[in-house]
Amino acid sequence: MAICKIGFLVIAYLLAKAQGWQELNGYGLSFKGKWITNLLAGLLFGTIFFTVAFGLSIILGYEKIASVNSISVLIGQLPFILLMTAIPSIAEDILTRGYLYAHTSKFLKTFVWILLSSVIYVLNHIWRLDDGLAVLCYLFLLGMVLAYAVWITKSLWLAFGIHWGANIAFECTNTAVSTITSGTTNTSNWILAGIWALLLILLFIARPVKNTSAISTRQEYKE
Repeated sequence: MAICKIGFLVIAYLLAKAQGWQELNGYGLSFKGKWITNLLAGLLFGTIFFTVAFGLSIILGYEKIASVNSISVLIGQLPFILLMTAIPSIAEDILTRGYLYAHTSKFLKTFVWILLSSVIYVLNHIWRLDDGLAVLCYLFLLGMVLAYAVWITKSLWLAFGIHWGANIAFECTNTAVSTITSGTTNTSNWILAGIWALLLILLFIARPVKNTSAISTRQEYKE
């Protein structure tokens, strides 16, 4: 899996060069403007919102802590966690958002593009399509959050940050504690779906956009 994920980034780079893009800029990963601000903000949002969902599941009794590992275990695993969550996160973001935005945003209206990106994001998790409605809902809502983040920033950095932060929080909580589900697994997934819906609403309130096609050119997106 690691070879495939890293290989995808290599192919993405070569494809960008073949299209005349400068490295990965065409996917919205330019190191210009507010890229670091968007990345850090995304990391903060993704980490906090996933952690809140996890905490709510514990507080409400849908998940019970079975054991807690020492902080040294988490610290020792942290570099590996950061790396192993970054690569698949950026690969998925390029596939389901960056490439899609570069080629279709000028022809699709806001809602249509966000919906299309979210559906592709869900389908990209093909191994989870049989996991039930709750899982599909939280994947779809997370996909909408990430797609909306791309649309309002015309960059992939905020979306990547949110995605990466959520994956970091997931792996850190799994490493730090072991939990036992005391009910249906769907309940925790529904809580997670609700949390992503909340983040989507907050992003819309902070940066509302009209249901129009993107006005930026591909060059502006690259920069």
